[in-house]
Amino acid sequence: MKRFLSAMLALCLAVSSFGCGSKPAADNEIEWGRADAKEIDVNSKIPGRVVELLVKAGDEVQAGQVIARIDKRDLVAKKEQYKASIEAIEAQQQQAAATTTMQTGTTQSALGAAQSAQAKAGADLALARADYERYSDLVANGAVSQQVFEQFRTKYEVAQATYEQAGASVRQAQASLGQTDVDQANEAAMAKKLAQAQAALQEVEVSLDETEIRAPFDGVITEKYVEEGSMISSGTPLVAVQDPTDNWVDLKVPETQLSRFALGDEVSLIARDGETRVTGTITDISKKAEFATQRATSERGDATDIVSFNVKIQVDDTRLRPGMRLRLAGDGE
Repeated sequence: MKRFLSAMLALCLAVSSFGCGSKPAADNEIEWGRADAKEIDVNSKIPGRVVELLVKAGDEVQAGQVIARIDKRDLVAKKEQYKASIEAIEAQQQQAAATTTMQTGTTQSALGAAQSAQAKAGADLALARADYERYSDLVANGAVSQQVFEQFRTKYEVAQATYEQAGASVRQAQASLGQTDVDQANEAAMAKKLAQAQAALQEVEVSLDETEIRAPFDGVITEKYVEEGSMISSGTPLVAVQDPTDNWVDLKVPETQLSRFALGDEVSLIARDGETRVTGTITDISKKAEFATQRATSERGDATDIVSFNVKIQVDDTRLRPGMRLRLAGDGE
C-alpha cells in the first residue's frame, strides 16, 4: 500500500511539472506583491537649532499640528529691525510729501503772480510805446515841446524795464518748478525704499512662520532623524510621516498574465499570515516593463525572457504596513 501511494505521489508531481496540476501554472507566474503607503520626510525650510521636538516614532499627528520648533531669536531681531526701518522711511516719506506739496503750492503761486505781472507790464509797455511813437511825430512837427516829449519817452523806457523785470520773475518761478520735480523724484525713491523694506519684513515673517514645523497631513510618525539641540541646515529632514489610510500593493505581473487585469477591477489579496485579507482596486498598470525573467519553453530547457509590469492595487486599509507581502487570493480563499 505504501509503495502504491508513493508511486501515485510521484505521478502527480510529474504531471504537475507539465502544467497539469490542480492550479494552472500560469497563476503561479505572479509573484508576491509588496505593500506600500504614502510617506514623506518633513523638512525644515530654514537653518537653525532644533529647540523643541514634540513627537517620537509611533506618535499619531493631525494635519497642521506643530511637531518641532526652530530657534527664532535671530529672525525676531531682524523683524524688529525692519519694522523700525519702515517707520523711519514712512516718516521721511511724509516729510518729503509735505515739502513737495508746500514747494509746489508756493512755486505755482509765485509763477501765477509773475505771469500776471508780466501781462500787465506788457499792456503798459504797449501803451507807452504807442504814446512814445505818437509824440515823436508831434515833436518832430513842432506840435509839442521837447519837454513834453521827454516825459513820454521816459515813461516808455520805464515800461520797458518793468516788462523785462516781470519776464525775469516768470523765468525764476519756472526754474523753481524744477525743484518741485526733484522733490517728486525724491518721493518716488522713498516709496521704492519703503516697498523694499516691507518686502524684507514679509520675508522675515514667512521665515518666522517656518520655525514651527507642522504635520502635512493626518498620520503616524515612522522615523525621527534629529534630536533636540541639533543644528540643521535648510532642507534637513526632521521626521517621516506616514498616512496609514493611503496604501496600496504593487504586484509584478508577467506579460503572459497582464490581460487578466484592467483598471478599475476589484481584487482580493491575502497576506503571508494566511489570515489578513483585503480588497483593493486597480488604479494603475505601468506602460513600461520593469524586469524580465527566464522561463523554460520546452523539454530541452530552451529559455525566453518574460517581462513583468507593475500593477498598483489601491487598498487604503489600516491593517497594511509598508513591506508586507501579499498575493492574489484564489477562488474560494
